[in-house]
Amino acid sequence: MTSKAVKLAIVAVLLVAAYVAGVFSYPIFSPPTKPELEDPIWARVKERGKIIVGSSPDWPPYEFYDEQGRWAGFEVELMEMVAKRLNLTVEWREMGFETIIPEIRDMTIDLGVSGFGITRERLDVVQYTVPNSVTMSQIVMLKSRRDELNITKIHSLEELNKLGITVGVQVGTTEHDELSKKAPDCMKVFDDYVLALQALKAGEIDAVYAESPQVAWWQLQAEKAGEEPLVVIYSGRPYWLIAWVANKKADILVEKINGALADLIEEGILDQLKAKWKIPG
Repeated sequence: MTSKAVKLAIVAVLLVAAYVAGVFSYPIFSPPTKPELEDPIWARVKERGKIIVGSSPDWPPYEFYDEQGRWAGFEVELMEMVAKRLNLTVEWREMGFETIIPEIRDMTIDLGVSGFGITRERLDVVQYTVPNSVTMSQIVMLKSRRDELNITKIHSLEELNKLGITVGVQVGTTEHDELSKKAPDCMKVFDDYVLALQALKAGEIDAVYAESPQVAWWQLQAEKAGEEPLVVIYSGRPYWLIAWVANKKADILVEKINGALADLIEEGILDQLKAKWKIPG
């Protein structure tokens, strides 16, 4: 074969290879890879114009049912304000507190709004919006029971082991986690704080370990109803930043919510709402 023929053969092979490569790179044969949806949660929220929010309405003054059976409370009002600014409506779904994060992970709800404290363990499985308030943990007793046991103040949860009193907590809460580590033998776990408070008033337990806004609400309601006073025997340091929980993939949703919250903070509306519901921090 002459050198010219060799050159022509090489060119022919290259042309065929280029043709084959071109055919199989064409979309019909090898469609381009579609980029992953950046935030599937925000996509469906935007499409339906509604955000599905999971909450346990047993944590006044953050979320509860009012006398007419309607959702009410500090975080309920705040969530409605945020949704309005995002041109969304809110569908509230009642569920047990301990089931909200699993529902968020399974993407059966879009957001969790239920007085969630920011903890390292929860950060492993969900992401948070910016905090809306700060609380501290407190142990509350009936005044008569405190006086009967001659308890004034305690300065650590470990002291409960020496006192031997029974303390109620709600399952899945930060208080539940703390007592599990520091005074497990003193702990009695309830499905919600409504049941824990009922048990306290019925004399079935000695105390309840909850958070400061909720304790203040219980004290106020007891005073209004002319019931026996509730007194605080322990206060932790102010450290629970309260925020809303979302799926790890919900970056755009969280960004949108944070933007609306930032506006409400800047406009002073969040402070007004805190004052209305007597929320510290």
